[in-house]
Amino acid sequence: MMGTTHQTDTLIVGGGVIGCAIAYELAKAGVDVIVLEKETLGSQSTRAGAGMLGAQVEMTAPGPMYELGVKSRALFPKLREELLDISGIDMELHTPGIFRIAVDEDDRAALLERQRWQTECGQRAVWFEDEDLRGEMGDLVSPRYGALYLPDDHQVRNPQLLLALAASAKRLGVRIFEHTPMMGFLQEHGAVAGVKTADGVIRADRVIVAAGAWSGLLARQLGLDLPVFPVKGQSFLLDSYSPPTPFTIYTHGCYILPKKNGQVYVGATEEQQAGFDRRPNLRSLASLSTQAVELLPSLGDLPFSTPLAGLRPGSRDGMPYLGSVPGIDGLYVASGHFRNGVLLSAITGLVMAELLTGKETSVDLEAFSLKRAHVFG
Repeated sequence: MMGTTHQTDTLIVGGGVIGCAIAYELAKAGVDVIVLEKETLGSQSTRAGAGMLGAQVEMTAPGPMYELGVKSRALFPKLREELLDISGIDMELHTPGIFRIAVDEDDRAALLERQRWQTECGQRAVWFEDEDLRGEMGDLVSPRYGALYLPDDHQVRNPQLLLALAASAKRLGVRIFEHTPMMGFLQEHGAVAGVKTADGVIRADRVIVAAGAWSGLLARQLGLDLPVFPVKGQSFLLDSYSPPTPFTIYTHGCYILPKKNGQVYVGATEEQQAGFDRRPNLRSLASLSTQAVELLPSLGDLPFSTPLAGLRPGSRDGMPYLGSVPGIDGLYVASGHFRNGVLLSAITGLVMAELLTGKETSVDLEAFSLKRAHVFG
């Protein structure tokens, strides 16, 4: 790409699970797409994430975010079949469900209230007292206050989902440029007309910023105050030929996900003050290890595999920004998904493709509009 100029209908800046999901859906609609990634696809928060499709376990109250998560979760079985058919790569959808373990009486009361409103919203949420939980899982867990079982909250393996999306998008004609950092925006007559890179120029009718925790930094180049910021998360993988439970176990500050490849994912911290430092550290991993073994004692005998660390794209209200940037033609944002990038990838890809092709969106995007952010600095 040395000194060359490329032309496309839509340029997506960011090659994580959000950018690749949008590229895939746009390519299905016949749109010419380029994905620009400064490192390798999925090398940031996608690589380090747990892969939970926690539409119920992650949401503490009904509202637009809960509805977005439920709609997205429902898309994954069909999406899995589509991607498997096109690419031959399985995202490893794992469906036994999630147990959210209560840690004290206040947590128990909050989870029982969550069971009430989620059931009223038409979702399955089943309460297990301690003896019921032990009957289901043996003595693997050490509960004291009961647990909420969410049978329809599932999980995938992040690297496989990313590979399936990227390979399918490429099969449909998407061009992917890795190791190509963006150097600045092209602007003509007040509109964004593409980007500049060290290797040349990419002209585009529309540019979507889907750069995760780095989205706010890129927006500053246009004088925009997009409040997306890094929240560091650390986790680790354990090796196991046969994980001790098929269920995802989740509680305050710790969750345990058995993967179909035999590994067990243990996560994850939330560190607001780490900035853009992605290195794992001993204190956080030691704290996670202690919590995990207390929750599921048999994990203590499993061999340690890999530490992981990534930067989640946080937002002030915990909800993503999806849509066009007010006042700048040709510029769109899909970022700020925080802990729910994998869960929301399916619906984000769908609604952004609908928006850019002039269709009515499957979800009302008003609650996720950039108007709430007051982006102009």
